[in-house]
Amino acid sequence: MHELIAPKEVKISRIREIESLSPNNYKELKIQNTNEEYLSFFLKDVPFERGIEPGSTAYVEKSNQIFLRNSCIDNIRFSNDKEKYIYLNPNYYDACTVENEDVLFCTDANIGDCCLYLGVNEKAVYSSGIVKLNFKNEKYKYYVMGFIRDDYFREQLNTLTPKGSTIRHSRDLLLNCRIPICFEDWIFSLYENLIKNIAYTEYICNMKMRQTEEMIDSELLVREYPYQNPSIKKLTEKSRLDSGIYSKEVYQWQKNIENYKNGYTDLEGFGFRTKRGPSLQVRDLGRSIQTENYRKGYNVLIYPSDISDAGFVEKVTYLGARIPVWFLSEKYILFSSEGTIGKTFVVCDDSMKFTTNIHGTMLYPIDNQTDIIKSIFLGLYLNYMRHKGILTKMSVGANGGSFAVGYWNNIIIPCVDEAFQKKLAKIYDNKIQLNPVVFDKENLMEAGIYQLNNFLIKCKELLKKVCEDIKNDNLESEKFYKKYFE
Repeated sequence: MHELIAPKEVKISRIREIESLSPNNYKELKIQNTNEEYLSFFLKDVPFERGIEPGSTAYVEKSNQIFLRNSCIDNIRFSNDKEKYIYLNPNYYDACTVENEDVLFCTDANIGDCCLYLGVNEKAVYSSGIVKLNFKNEKYKYYVMGFIRDDYFREQLNTLTPKGSTIRHSRDLLLNCRIPICFEDWIFSLYENLIKNIAYTEYICNMKMRQTEEMIDSELLVREYPYQNPSIKKLTEKSRLDSGIYSKEVYQWQKNIENYKNGYTDLEGFGFRTKRGPSLQVRDLGRSIQTENYRKGYNVLIYPSDISDAGFVEKVTYLGARIPVWFLSEKYILFSSEGTIGKTFVVCDDSMKFTTNIHGTMLYPIDNQTDIIKSIFLGLYLNYMRHKGILTKMSVGANGGSFAVGYWNNIIIPCVDEAFQKKLAKIYDNKIQLNPVVFDKENLMEAGIYQLNNFLIKCKELLKKVCEDIKNDNLESEKFYKKYFE
């Protein structure tokens, strides 16, 4: 843990060094481990390289020249968010200033956010609000990145960065932030394996989820139908005047499913029903505690909004309650029905034991003997509908909208054959032995999205544990961390 300390006096030399009279800039954070070095200690004489700012006139809809803006980096993902790429006109910019596994750091706007850039065979440049760190030694890279991602580093940078501007700029103040030192060789190896496992798991999940969307699109949307405006009869039947449900995108989806070669059905015809998530109020759980830190005996709590576009859970909360907590069972599908509508997560076994809140809708099989591949197909099909923008157009309300239980009669499901369901299921649910302290890219590529999600949660928790132990000057043995989840 760390604490914020306001000094009682400040030396003139310190004021000259910081070049500011703002009292906020002289606050300090303290941790138990007093053996620390400034970030600059780990970097070369030229500590970083700043990106470029081409301007929006160079933006194009699609090209082979990628532009990483600050929005491609956040404080949740360890890898870059490929869904937020911008593309540049290659006639103006034809360069590559970042390589695979470079560490990128945001110094403007979302200051303190950091990622391990993953982009094989990509030609990319990055924004002037981002710097690429140049490390003295390759072994420092992952150790330093682990602590840059920690709240201790972020709070130091926030303290040093001037307040009050519309967009905050930290310039080169990151070099004055401290990082606790632990020069055990096995620690560097542990950090490298953990961070690579986290970043590559996110990257591979995104790739696999996009693969399922392409497969479903190729199977279902096989024809372009001439669009027709809704009739008065249809408006009367639907009792809805919002234009989204009558859009061209929804129309094309509906016509293709209605004319699918194997026919179609509704949710109950497919063998599933819906129900709302549980309430987390005192009257239902008794006294309860929620924490972001892993504790044995606590229950995993996943909010629907924390499911990523790549299919993994971005953030996990832990819930301790006096009354036994109800879990989502195997074959259940968690569906985000408010705000970020259509995010789905399919439960493929009973190992995870997690619950959710009332903002989620759960889809469950009517017959307990239903094969898991049907649950996976339904979950991926709903994700595909979200990806195509169909669920957003069918929802109602502001702030992301709402997809209430009463709207499920608008969902029609194609009767795809078992072979196609199995192909999708193999991508989502494929049991492979994974170890948080060992990086094996081939095994990650083989594992299903569900297994990768569970693995990701373990890796993040172990990384958090090691960082806390180093800050508290309470580092355990290498064997302890290798057997942490056993």
